[in-house]
Amino acid sequence: MTATARTPPESDAARASPFQFLSDLAKELSAGRVDVPSYPDAAARVQQVLSDDSVTSERIARVVSSDAGLAARILTMANSTLLHRGGPGVTDLKIAVTRIGHDSIRAAALAYATAQLRRAPDLAHIRQPLEQCWQEGVQVAALAHAMAKECRRVRPDEAMLAGLLHNIGKVYILARIPKQAATAALFDDAVLRDWHPGIGQALIENWKLPEEIAVAVGGQLDLDRHHNGPPDLQDLMIVAVNVASQMANNAADDAALAKIPSAAALGLTDSAFVRIMLESQTELEMLQAALG
Repeated sequence: MTATARTPPESDAARASPFQFLSDLAKELSAGRVDVPSYPDAAARVQQVLSDDSVTSERIARVVSSDAGLAARILTMANSTLLHRGGPGVTDLKIAVTRIGHDSIRAAALAYATAQLRRAPDLAHIRQPLEQCWQEGVQVAALAHAMAKECRRVRPDEAMLAGLLHNIGKVYILARIPKQAATAALFDDAVLRDWHPGIGQALIENWKLPEEIAVAVGGQLDLDRHHNGPPDLQDLMIVAVNVASQMANNAADDAALAKIPSAAALGLTDSAFVRIMLESQTELEMLQAALG
């Protein structure tokens, strides 16, 4: 993954049309070019070393320890109520890395990187939408974590990471919009909604994260999805994103949610959704505390 702190130049495409600008971004990603302004080098290196399945905890700890802020996030995650219930706290970074696993390390690195983006002077013009993206990501992550524990078909830590990443494409789009275009139609919710899953999938693939997470993020809006085989992470992500959207609009409808094919595949009934809604509020508080 390539990260740089340079300010993205204004482009004719951005001025011409959202479609052209987003098409150009998609082409860049398909060609393997990833350019996230102000993305912390340490977080980028963590993503890189975790792409190696044989990487050791010692190697990960060395990379994490290169940035005090990131190291603090990892230790906070390892000692959080979300992942660690009872027992002595952890102060050794290598032990923390071993305890929480790769998906949670990725989540902590993403939280740290996103916080840095929100504070970056070059991105001050989009600080509010970046903050909104982060809050949406945490909400979906909490719901996904609760759903995974309820249905027991997807690992909760994998579901949490996918939830945090579900709108990473939106973050990438916003970060690449030139300042001069910051108030243009590129901020239109419908445009971002249509484009961000595909951009997010391409970004996750470039980061060499697990394929199932990339596919789940890319297919999160496929409410009519039917497929052979057992329910998977994409099914869970479809439902979690839909639930979060309904909650944001104060229009939760358990009966309607249960009719989504992916919800039926996961075995999520009306009563299950009630439990998930209640559980997700606790999950949200614990996740916010874990990620800082």
